[in-house]
This record gives sequence, structure tokens and C-alpha cells, in this order.
Amino acid sequence: MANGNGHDATASAPVLAVGLGRGFGGKSTGLSELVWRARNQGRDVIVADGDARSKTLASMFPDATRPRSEELPDVKEWISDLLNRMIEERRSAVLDLGGGDRVLQEYGRDLGLVEFCEEYGIEPLALYFLGPEEEDLKHVLSIWEAGYFRPKRTLLVTNEGVIREGKTMAGAFDQTLSHPGFSQMVEAGAELIMMRRLACMDLVRKSGLGFYGAASGAKGASGKPLDPTYAFMVKKWLRDLETERAAQAGWLP
Repeated sequence: MANGNGHDATASAPVLAVGLGRGFGGKSTGLSELVWRARNQGRDVIVADGDARSKTLASMFPDATRPRSEELPDVKEWISDLLNRMIEERRSAVLDLGGGDRVLQEYGRDLGLVEFCEEYGIEPLALYFLGPEEEDLKHVLSIWEAGYFRPKRTLLVTNEGVIREGKTMAGAFDQTLSHPGFSQMVEAGAELIMMRRLACMDLVRKSGLGFYGAASGAKGASGKPLDPTYAFMVKKWLRDLETERAAQAGWLP
């Protein structure tokens, strides 16, 4: 069935996956995994890095696109260019907006981002990455409650990798999971998934392989693959993540 712009809504629609959350919540890890996952499965997604502070995605993916400056008009123009490119090329995109609150408020008000995506056959996906700190949840709720970007597909990703030593996953996130605002997001359809800790994360980053290359035994920057023990850790981490979000696999780019 075609929509009003002639796009086939039943075909595999491009996905606009927007990563949101404060720093050190696992956003760059989660978004880079999505890019490598898609490319590993033969889908050439667009990488868009709007996080002026870390620029992590741009450092991992040389083909990543970036705004000309941190100024809001430049960032908004850059997002518009990205959306136009997605429509023209019918390709998914993984977008890191850094904190994202001000950008989404301004751009969401100007354009109506979710409605725009629906009009042009793009599936918007919000990925909120949460550490265990109270400020992490406050930041997420400030974006969600503003209402400018509330797609039907929303993932709340709790990250075991940022828990302080000595705390369990349950203990670290109890306050977050019991918060009324968090419950409202879940009641509105947001899905909760957990990203487990990967003990050899630093080794994977230094190797330059990406998660799927590291897991498959490919050779890294040193000319050698990861040791089998570390490769297995990565493989298990990916397997656990895939199991955790199995019900939402069709949402991903």
C-alpha cells in the first residue's frame, strides 16, 4: 500500500534510529553496535554524528556525516539534509544527537519529526540510553515529557557497563525502574532492554574491528585477531544483546 507520497508503506521502510541520553550512559556503544549489526547483515546505513563533545561515532566510522558547527541552525539544517537523503536513497540512518533535548525541542516543533517520518515512509525509533544515576533518568524524562519526539517505537536501554563496582544490576537501577515517570514511558509503549557489561570493551575499541569483526576473528589494527577468550566474550555479548531485544529486532535499522 502506497502512502500519499507514493512510497510503499508495506516495503521494508528505512529506520531513523535516534540515540538520546547523557554522556557515559552507553549511547556510543549501543549506536555503534547498531551500525555494525546492520552492515554485517548487508544494510548500508547512514551514520550521523551530532555529538559535538565526544564525536565518538565519527571517530569509528570515517563515512559519518557531521553538522558544520554546533550552532543550532547548522544542526537543524544538517538533520534536514539527513532526512532528505534518507528519502532519496531509501536508506536507514543512525543518528547521535548528543544530549538531544534542545535540538529535538526546536526541530520537533518546527517540523513535527514523527509526523514527517510517517508521511514519507520512514520508521522513527527513539533509543534512550540510561546509566543508574538520577540525572540520567531526569534527562531522559525531560526529552520524553516535552513531547516533540515520541515515536511508537521507543527503547529504554539500561547499561550494565556503567554500574559502579560492587553494585548489582537490580540494585543500581531500582530507583530508575520504580520512578513514576519511567513507568509512564513503559505504559505508553516504551520497551525496556538491558545492555550487559563487556569486560574486554577497551580491547575491542583499540582493535578498531568493531564488535562483529572482533567476534568473527578478523584481524585488527595490530594485524592480529583478538585472543579466542576475548573473541568469545564479544560473541556472547552480542548474542545476549540480540536475545534481549529479539521482540524488537524488526525495529532496528
